[in-house]
Amino acid sequence: MALGKYAVDYEERIDYPRLRAERLARAKAEIDKAGLGAIVTWDEANIRYLTGYYLTTPVRPLEAQFCFCPRNGGPHLVGGNDQEGLITRMPWMEGRIHPPAGIAKIAAFRPDDPVVKRVVDQIFSFMVEHGVEKEPLGIDGTTLSYIYAEAFKARGVEVVHAKPVMDHARMIKTKDEIELMRISCANSEKAFAAIVDAIRPGIRECDLVGIGIKALYEEGCDHTEDLVCCSGFNTNPYGWSFTDKPLQVGDLVYIDVDGASYQGYKCCVYRTFCVGKASSEQKAVYEECRAMLYAGMNTIKDGSTDWQVLDKWPASPEYWGHKTWGEVGPYALGHGLGLTLHDRPFFNRMNQVAGVPQQTFREGMVLAVETYAGQKGGKFGVRLEENILVTKEGYERLSLWPIEELMECWLPYR
Repeated sequence: MALGKYAVDYEERIDYPRLRAERLARAKAEIDKAGLGAIVTWDEANIRYLTGYYLTTPVRPLEAQFCFCPRNGGPHLVGGNDQEGLITRMPWMEGRIHPPAGIAKIAAFRPDDPVVKRVVDQIFSFMVEHGVEKEPLGIDGTTLSYIYAEAFKARGVEVVHAKPVMDHARMIKTKDEIELMRISCANSEKAFAAIVDAIRPGIRECDLVGIGIKALYEEGCDHTEDLVCCSGFNTNPYGWSFTDKPLQVGDLVYIDVDGASYQGYKCCVYRTFCVGKASSEQKAVYEECRAMLYAGMNTIKDGSTDWQVLDKWPASPEYWGHKTWGEVGPYALGHGLGLTLHDRPFFNRMNQVAGVPQQTFREGMVLAVETYAGQKGGKFGVRLEENILVTKEGYERLSLWPIEELMECWLPYR
């Protein structure tokens, strides 16, 4: 992060009109490329990508808001509280903010339910307004996809699964998206600093999670997932949660600041620490994990592929003492980051052996790459993860918390 995070008049920082315009242009290009007349999405990340509107967490599962975006016009936002107020707050939408005709998810059972008809009629009216009523409609981000598809079919509208359209639009980040992700990663540093200061015998995993989340919200995060915090025997086998287990002298503890969202953009950063002095064995396993991570990461650049990363990682699940890739699928993987914690691309050995084609990295992708070291039946494990921006010749490291060696915390006797 080269500059500050707040808006000022004396230097260019985040340019929000440019951010919104460039995101919308990328989405409309993918809509056109897919041969669609429009898409309609209930997905909170895609609604934000297309309109800038932030859906709070309680209403996301409700599907109370959606966005209609035609290939030849501006997006329409349906739902949200106080549509008149939103029109004032979001002038770039030029008044295309509407009350909902109904909330089908909590009322509909069949395609011919009245509430479904009302929602379909509202969407169809947008299609007519933009002259795309005879073109395919992409649907994304709803649990009622079958019901909507059947209802639109009855209106003579062809429906297409549109998730890949928006996924591909969001894979390459714009200049302003990248800066927001730098800020998100910088916010994770404050969380790690607070956690490191707090690590000592007796503090619980859940206490460290609370300390980290408090630090993130102090930095302006608009949302975060629960941090992963596993210590001692909870680090082997690899786990993804936290408990009320107290830390003890000599425990390894790994922490993931995952899904920490700054203006929608997520980071996902693992680091492993030791409560007090680390043993030579713990340091060796840490280096094993770090070397694995960087061996894969160092293949990444514009034009390289995920299979080149995988070729640098263990060729057999027996490396971790298991028999199938399904058992160790999360142990070494990579995934895109952006408005969700798991953007495209996603890659690991399990997907490779399942026949997922290799994927090519492109300049402007932001990736999380993560590895785990620890033998089955062992007393501890190590987890590490970096967030990187793919560049023409390699990558830029966005997650700057130190990783070169196992950090020893709580050393009062030094």
